[in-house]
Amino acid sequence: MSLEAKIANDLKEAMKSKDQAALRSVRAIKAAILLFKTDGSGNELNEDSEIKLLQKLVKSRQDSLDIYVK
Repeated sequence: MSLEAKIANDLKEAMKSKDQAALRSVRAIKAAILLFKTDGSGNELNEDSEIKLLQKLVKSRQDSLDIYVK
């Protein structure tokens, strides 16, 4: 199962369970994947680029949290 399929499934589950935190997270991941695919660079979304994309999102969220805590 590809990352996109997992994300779509997780999105459905979050909507059904009305879990707002999970829903926001999954939507952010889905949006990042869509932006990556449509950025015009011609790069393909493979497993390595998926991991890098997710790591970038996690780092961004952690940096935001650190700034908020300070």
